[in-house]
Formats: sequence, C-alpha cells, structure tokens
Amino acid sequence: VDGPLAEVKLQAEQVLELCRKNGALETRHAVDEADRLLIWKGRKAAFAAAGRLSPNYIVQDGVIPRTTLPVVLEKIAAMANAEGLRVTNVFHAGDGNLHPIVLYSRDNPGEEERAIDLSMRILDLCVEAGGSITGEHGVGREKQCSMSYMYAPADLATMQRVRRAFDPDNIANPEKLFPTPRLCGEQKRGHYVPHPVEASGIAEVF
Repeated sequence: VDGPLAEVKLQAEQVLELCRKNGALETRHAVDEADRLLIWKGRKAAFAAAGRLSPNYIVQDGVIPRTTLPVVLEKIAAMANAEGLRVTNVFHAGDGNLHPIVLYSRDNPGEEERAIDLSMRILDLCVEAGGSITGEHGVGREKQCSMSYMYAPADLATMQRVRRAFDPDNIANPEKLFPTPRLCGEQKRGHYVPHPVEASGIAEVF
C-alpha cells in the first residue's frame, strides 16, 4: 500500500502505539464494516449516555488547533473543578472539533446559570487557543455575545454590511448571529428570552 492509504495506515499505527504507551485499557481497530458501525454506535450514543450521568446538560461546539487539544482539555477540567461542575468531552480529534458536555441539575439553585457561564467560557478558551466558537453547528442566539469575543468591532460591522446588502429590511432571522447590543457588554449571558412574536404565539421555535 502506498500513497494516502499508506499515510493513514502509518498514522493509525502511531495512534495505537501512543494509546498503549499511555495505559489505554483497550484498543480496537475496525477490520470490516460491522466493526466500523459498532465504533460509530459508541460515538453516536455519547450524548444519550451523558443523560445517564446527569439530569441536565449543555452541549457546546467549538474548534481548536489539533496540537492544543491536551492543553485545552486540561484547562476545561480545571475550569469545571473551580465551578464544582463536571464536563465530559466528546470530540472529533482529527479536526479539532470539541463538544464539551457540561453536566448540571436544575434542582440545585444557581447551578444552571453556572453551567451556562462555564459552557460559554469554554468557547472563549477555544478562541484563545487559536480556534473558533463553532466547529460545525454555526452561531445563533446562544453564541451571539461570543461573536464579539472572536471578532473586532470593525469585522462585525463589515459582516453586517454584507448581510444588509442581501437583506436591507432585516427580515431574514433578525437579531440572530450578530451581538445585540453590538458588543454585549451590558448583557449577561443566560436564559433564552423569547422574541415578542414567539411570546404572542404567532411563531414558534423548533
């Protein structure tokens, strides 16, 4: 085998060797389609499994340079310990896409707010590591304020100008994506606040 397949084979062997050197309890290499599907089953059931660990959780989506993964995971653990919360990490190690799952219980006063704050600070950490506030799921209301952490005011203003060129009346998902107020300095991250149209029953969020 040569070319790209040879490179993949070499990388797989290196990964397995690193796992063995660092005390992995088990290493499993898919040899056929059934094996591949079984490994994918574990990945796809990760979020359901998190639901067995805690009654409530928040899933985030950030991306970092692959080389910073060990350092970022250590920092996430330290941040979680400081808040008295647990974070379980699901990620695409190959492309640096993180899905930290912040576990909490709504029954504990103040815990949901601390979990939300921690999840957003993890996104800030991704930016500080040279990454982004989203790896694959985009930016909506939840991450609006993180936009001003990642981009300078001039960058946001330019993006708005491009948006308005296609949507001059601001009718396509208004008030989403871009921070409102512009830098979010006077707003605290927290609970979702329904839009008046949604609160009146005219529209609903899916």
